[in-house]
Amino acid sequence: MTAMIKGFLNASSFEAGKIYLNEETFEMNLLIDEILEDTKLLNSSHQVLLSPCTPISVNADRDKIGQVIQNFLSNAIKYSPKGGKIELSCKALDGMLQVGVHDEGLGIKIQDQAKLFDRYYRIESQDTPKIAGFGLGLYLSSEIIQHHNGKVWVESEVDKGSSFYFNLPLLSQENKNES
Repeated sequence: MTAMIKGFLNASSFEAGKIYLNEETFEMNLLIDEILEDTKLLNSSHQVLLSPCTPISVNADRDKIGQVIQNFLSNAIKYSPKGGKIELSCKALDGMLQVGVHDEGLGIKIQDQAKLFDRYYRIESQDTPKIAGFGLGLYLSSEIIQHHNGKVWVESEVDKGSSFYFNLPLLSQENKNES
């Protein structure tokens, strides 16, 4: 219930243009390690794995980026069969940090993929009515990443699973020297 209320309040803040980012320099691999540890403690029904993730520094709102990763993981758990494998990855690619969450879940039809990050959008299928949600998590994730000059996207195949990604600008060498 608290998460739902927080989601609605965050959505209202984004819509009103009143989003505040508390940017700081941090290593993404350390944030991912913390989130994975919490996820493994709270969830024993899935195998949650981390691909090797080297130390990569970014300048961003650590809490909000953590919310995005938690949302991607939460969705992977909700939409994957019990015992399924979920893999988290991060790497530097073309001047950007790329984070991905990959699952072996239901998969998403191509026509639904373009709308996934719209506010209140939920996929309607015979498998999804039993899965709780309000269609805010991916919308908020998208807004957070866009406010950090990054982007979000999904790659998916029905009955094979989905990969959700976001990227953020890497910390430039001159910014690293200042921190």
